[in-house]
Amino acid sequence: MEDDRREKIEARRDRPGAPRAMLVIVAALMLLVSGAARPLDDADRPFRTADSARTVAPTLRVRLAADVKEVTLDAPRGVRAVESARRRGGRDLIGPVLIYSVGERVFARDTRGRTRSWPVGAVVSFEPIAERLSIEGAIYPGAAVIHPKPGGAFDLVEHVPIEEYLPGVLTRELYPGWSDAAYEAQAIAARSYALHERQRRIALGSHFDIESDTRDQAYGGFEASDRARRAVERTRGVTLTYLGSTLRAYYSSTCGDRPGSARDTWPTGRGFEFNLAGPIQAAPRECACTFSPRHRWSVERDHDELVQRLRAFGSDQRMAIRSVTSTASIEPERRNTADRPATYRVTDRDGKHWRLSAEELRLALNHAGSSGLDRPGREAAVWSGDVEVRIADGRVSITGRGFGHGVGMCQFGAEGYARQGWSAEQILAHFYPNAELSNASP
Repeated sequence: MEDDRREKIEARRDRPGAPRAMLVIVAALMLLVSGAARPLDDADRPFRTADSARTVAPTLRVRLAADVKEVTLDAPRGVRAVESARRRGGRDLIGPVLIYSVGERVFARDTRGRTRSWPVGAVVSFEPIAERLSIEGAIYPGAAVIHPKPGGAFDLVEHVPIEEYLPGVLTRELYPGWSDAAYEAQAIAARSYALHERQRRIALGSHFDIESDTRDQAYGGFEASDRARRAVERTRGVTLTYLGSTLRAYYSSTCGDRPGSARDTWPTGRGFEFNLAGPIQAAPRECACTFSPRHRWSVERDHDELVQRLRAFGSDQRMAIRSVTSTASIEPERRNTADRPATYRVTDRDGKHWRLSAEELRLALNHAGSSGLDRPGREAAVWSGDVEVRIADGRVSITGRGFGHGVGMCQFGAEGYARQGWSAEQILAHFYPNAELSNASP
């Protein structure tokens, strides 16, 4: 989730008190979608109620690529192209099928030289005739939908039942040797986040629900571990709710013992009131994340590089800090109830100052954009917005806690508590206090 997932994708080889009141469990079993794992026996399913009725899993629209001009699709027996406006029929194409744009149209050409094309505004679904779809060599469980756009490009969106989507998220978000309880807690948090974003995107009239990368949740398609598939099946349909609504269950890698608040990290104005929900605000708490390699860390920067990144971030984000030319200090201006910095004051040598949120500072210190600099490597990256900055003699020393925004569940903390014998319910109760477990609505 968010860009704190980057380290998990690029460097997976480096992975490595008392619970609060139990959450209310109102979970119902859901219908297995085509291709999903065999259902567990009720005795093996920890999230169940007396109601054994199961409903069809909601379909999630996952944007795999934006504004692309070419992509290759394939399936063992070819793909069927169906324009949504026609609603039925279609044409079978023998793969590999090249999808490409020319001018204001998108074309599909198969190995037999057969070509079809569609204008801007058309919505075309490419479904495997048998088995599963390959997109640029990676296997995906759903159908690929092309949305031609003005300017000669298109968006590539996968339509996939959410219970088939989730194993590909868990496999990317967690380490393979982690505990079942951590995987189950992650499955519920990821399902809740995805369904909340789905509801938001539908209300906005968007043609996709969720991004497939660190802007939302890292997603690897059909590739998934047995542990991930088991966790999704054991929690099928279960979400976190608060005051009757699906909770936007944020999570990050390592909180460093000081959680963040959603209201300090993201907008809370009209359309974003969900970031005021109680379970995703900071409160003093213990966390079992001390074994994380990012629990504590430090990096050094050149002062001129620091200024370049701040200026570029301000310019690219149209913020006042684009005018900064020097820095004398970067200090916390406000802290949340868990003592984690929420905002910082950046002061230059003339006494002029700018205010940045903790998350804005983290992004700025790693920003490349129009600066002409590369994104910092792993050894030089600023991993969270919980930092102490010292500036002296042209050098900048940054010491920090944790990895990511720190809001909601701490993934290393979840695994730490799982190793202590906590269940997924206890883990979720600790990281999302006063939330409830409920059955997801289609």
